[in-house]
Amino acid sequence: MKILLAAPQDRTVLGIIGVYCRRTLERMGNEVSVFDFRLHPYSQAKCICSLKALLRRLMPRVPSLYDVPAIMEATDRKINSLLLERARREGPDILLVLCGENILADTIRQIRDEAKAVTANWFHDSMLSANRQQLIHSAFSAYDHIFMVDSSGVLEHLGVRLNNTHTLPLACEPHIHRRMELSVAEIAQYGSNVAFVGTVTPKREEILEELAEFGLKIWGRWNGSSRRLKGCYQKQDIYMEEAVKIYNASKIVVDIHGLYGSGTPVFNVTPRVFEVPASGGFLLTNNIPQVAEFYGIGREMIVYDSTEELKRLIGYYLERPEERAAIADKAYQRARKEHTYSHRLAQLLETVNAKSRNASRRQDE
Repeated sequence: MKILLAAPQDRTVLGIIGVYCRRTLERMGNEVSVFDFRLHPYSQAKCICSLKALLRRLMPRVPSLYDVPAIMEATDRKINSLLLERARREGPDILLVLCGENILADTIRQIRDEAKAVTANWFHDSMLSANRQQLIHSAFSAYDHIFMVDSSGVLEHLGVRLNNTHTLPLACEPHIHRRMELSVAEIAQYGSNVAFVGTVTPKREEILEELAEFGLKIWGRWNGSSRRLKGCYQKQDIYMEEAVKIYNASKIVVDIHGLYGSGTPVFNVTPRVFEVPASGGFLLTNNIPQVAEFYGIGREMIVYDSTEELKRLIGYYLERPEERAAIADKAYQRARKEHTYSHRLAQLLETVNAKSRNASRRQDE
């Protein structure tokens, strides 16, 4: 099957997901062509890129040209033109877009009508994300399929009507998320009693401050630095294999959903719910309904309802390494058996192909 994958291939969150999807689709025997909609088409020459990097260092507070609305609009028009041109030339069976924040509804319709491709979007973020609302309302209705990480209740919560929506959570990549043999030096560097990997938002910081006493290490982005967490901050840029070393070396990994404690309903789990167990790590995550759809609560996954309960669970499982290892092993088996990108993309392609077959039958009749 010919698939045009519109996704970045860099070390952003979406770029890493894009790499996982490309590799998985290729292993499944598909012919995959990648279009990176985040590349700026006017500035790929090496001399221009070098000049931009120099100016950014010399004048870090000066806005980028791409922050100017008129230039952004011109850039987006060019990107959409290039995507349409690529689809016309290659004639893919499927256009699969990951998020696609600057891909216009008219472009999707043209690709569907002119290139005769089935169009699908796998939206990696929650539909509740404030910075995604314009995309949801302006472009999503143009796709043949929308695959979202949220459960279906999110649409009713938002008051949004969309056809052909399917819940498809993120996953683990077993070639990356795996058990590792670490050196003594690596265990010392990446290991801790408790680890948190992710962006430190104000709410997360408030919770993490309560965990500092357990020997906490924080890996990921943070803006301000809490005095109580001063000795906990490690490294901000953590990707792929390095994150897996943390999951392997740490006794407990704590997952805190971005909406936890906000009063807003939560309709999805974080990728760590799949990535940490697939790496052999022991995870404590928020008690939200979606977790029980993927793991047996209490047997394969341990959840908490409050910071006080989280602290109690950390203390309990730090003192019980054998019990902790048994639960982690069950989650490891489940994640690798049912929650990989191969499983997710096979489900996506089956859903897309099933609709295409049904449409062909109706035309024949």
